Amino acid sequence: MLSVLVSGGAGFIGSHLVEGLAERGFRVIALDNLFLGRPQNLRSVMERFPDRVVFVRGDVCDADLVFRLVRDYEVSAIFHQAATSSAPMFIPDPRKGVEANVLGFLNILEAARRFDVPKVIYASTSSVYNVHEPPHREDMVIKPRTFYEYSLWVREHAAWIYWDFYRIETVGLRYFSIYGPREEHKGRYANVISQFIWKILRGESPVIFGDGSQTRDFTFVKDVVKANILAIEKKGIGGEVFNVGTGRETTFNEVVKLINQVLGTSVQPKYVPNPIKNYVYRTRADTSKAEKVLGFKAETDLLTGIKITAEYYKELYEQNPDAIPKID
Repeated sequence: MLSVLVSGGAGFIGSHLVEGLAERGFRVIALDNLFLGRPQNLRSVMERFPDRVVFVRGDVCDADLVFRLVRDYEVSAIFHQAATSSAPMFIPDPRKGVEANVLGFLNILEAARRFDVPKVIYASTSSVYNVHEPPHREDMVIKPRTFYEYSLWVREHAAWIYWDFYRIETVGLRYFSIYGPREEHKGRYANVISQFIWKILRGESPVIFGDGSQTRDFTFVKDVVKANILAIEKKGIGGEVFNVGTGRETTFNEVVKLINQVLGTSVQPKYVPNPIKNYVYRTRADTSKAEKVLGFKAETDLLTGIKITAEYYKELYEQNPDAIPKID
């Protein structure tokens, strides 16, 4: 049984990835410091595959721990999902976010080099495209405007250097607005689809900045899992980055309509002035590179994804209304 390490493995995306890998027969070491992750995100998969999933509470910034896990479990590939994952998280102290996103990743890369791990798949972000109009292509010139974008832009460069210099096959995935079940622990940092669902379940108006015409390329989390698995299976793509999105953009107004349709409600949004500097108004992935090289194409349409997500949160809410966050 091949062993793989998933950093951020108890988080939103990470826990779905752990599940997908375990289902495919891998032994998965899920490393998470529980800043954004929660052990309960792994409860189901650990019950289904008790011999395939190991949870380790720890931080990617702890180099000794990362090295020990990679060595002792004879890891054959690493999926790096751990991150300070949104621009607002950097505001209190940018140094902490940069430390997690850059130095933590360097620990992962160095562990791969020292213990002959041939491949590292890592998370990046569509936020790096902020100065460009869609469709967003991987060959666009990146000009970071926040510390979040800067930290993941640096992550991509570090990955390329480890590929160029050490021949560790690094592959970056630029995620576009990922949504789905298991985001409740992220609270106000969760995707707007999750936040809108929480509000509407409570009979409250979701808050939209501006007039609601802004768009995102909303991508279901199971499609992200698919992209990661395709990236680990494909050979000869060291140093590359790929967009992970649907190639379609949807307005926030349309998202609210779809959620109301799914839940059988008619809650209207509340529109407020946009307080965010350097706000990104539109995102849409050009997915042609991922389709051609990886064979990746998102399979989950937005209505289906919202149905799955809304059903998950509705069940949580009915069991315990306090299980879903109250967002101001």
